[in-house]
Order: sequence, then structure tokens, then C-alpha cells
Amino acid sequence: MDDFLTDQQQAARVRSWVRGYAPAAAVALAIGIGGYFGYDQWQARGEQQAAEASERFEELREVLDSNNRDRAEELHGRLLADFPESAYADHARLLMAKEYVDTTRPALAAEELRALIAGTADSDLRQLARLRLARVYLYMDRPQDGLEVLDAGMPSDSWQQLTEDARGDLHRALGQVEEARTAYQAALDRAEPADPGWIRMKLNDLAGMDAGQADAQDAGGEDHRPAAAEQGNAADAAAEPE
Repeated sequence: MDDFLTDQQQAARVRSWVRGYAPAAAVALAIGIGGYFGYDQWQARGEQQAAEASERFEELREVLDSNNRDRAEELHGRLLADFPESAYADHARLLMAKEYVDTTRPALAAEELRALIAGTADSDLRQLARLRLARVYLYMDRPQDGLEVLDAGMPSDSWQQLTEDARGDLHRALGQVEEARTAYQAALDRAEPADPGWIRMKLNDLAGMDAGQADAQDAGGEDHRPAAAEQGNAADAAAEPE
């Protein structure tokens, strides 16, 4: 029937539709435009914060390179306070943990790594922090704590070898030769990323530990376990790749 309306009737219908729907259409258009510009402003704000966090992080790196510890700790605190959920805050914790180990303050390094494990949303970064924390505990002559750190997480395939290698070092520090051998063999079964020759050397060294323990028992002496500090050092605590 609409095809047979006169021009005047069609014009009247259009005017009636405009009067009825124009306010709602105007509101919808305003909301749409406002939403677009609101999102645009939110995105711009996010980019600005990311840029500021990046600048703060780079400044932290430069200050650490210049060995200005007080300034580094100040910048680190400000970065965590201003950008707590930024990836730069996570990496700042890694930087400071390495700085604390390098300056023989492993307890502070452990604190940073524990906070990173608990707070990061990046699973790879969490696994890296877990691995470094285990080695920091080894350096602190607390190998049992290191094992508990490793046992608390399930490493992905790409982190399995490094984790088993660290587990072997921790067991060895406890004098647990068979457990260390099992861990080293598990690490050796994965050819990458660590050098398998280094792991084979650790396995061969366990044979010497076996002989030493047997001699001690035959002589009626005590089984002297190797000190954990001899198994790990400050460099080990930061040896895994970023």
C-alpha cells in the first residue's frame, strides 16, 4: 500500500517519524560519539602511562649502572607505587633482585623475587623468578627452601631443563646424591637451552661424592655434606636468561 501513497502523504509520514524518533536517535548518536572519544582518551592515557613507566625503568637501569644504590632504590619504589601493574614494575623487581645479589644482600633479593612470583601476570616471568629465587636460597645455604620454591610451581616444557638442573644443585647441597642424579638426568634428557656438557660434568662429579661417602662410612666417620654455598654463588642466582 505504501507504494500508492501520494507525495503529500509520504512527506507527512516522514515528518511524523522524525518527530517520534529524532530525540532517541540524537541521544544514541551522542552516546556513541562520547563513547568513542572516551575510549580514545582512555587509550591515550594508557599509552602515556606506559611511556612514563618506560622512562622510569630506563632511568633505573642507568642509575644501577652508575652504582648509585640510594637513587636506584628510590626510583624502584616510585615505579612500583606509580605503575604497580605495569610490566616495567615486574622487570624492575628482577633488576633489583640481581643488584641485591651482586651486592651480597640476598635476603632483599629473595623479597623482590617472592613479590614478583605473587604479583606478576606473566607466566614466563613467574617461572624465571621462581628459578632465581631457588638459586638465591642455594646461595644463602638454604637449599631446602629452594626445593620448596621449585615444588610450588609446575614449569612449562621450555623451563623444565633449567628447573631440573637447579633441583639437582639443591639436592646435591643437601647431600642427597640419588635425588640429585635423578634431577640432573631429567635435565640432561632435554637438550636445550642449557649446555648438556655442563650437566654431564655434574653427573660425573656425583660419582666422586658417592666414593667419598662410602670411604667416610667405612672409616666410621661422619658423612660430610658439601656446603650449599660451595654449590651456588652470586652469579648463579642471576644466571638464567631474562
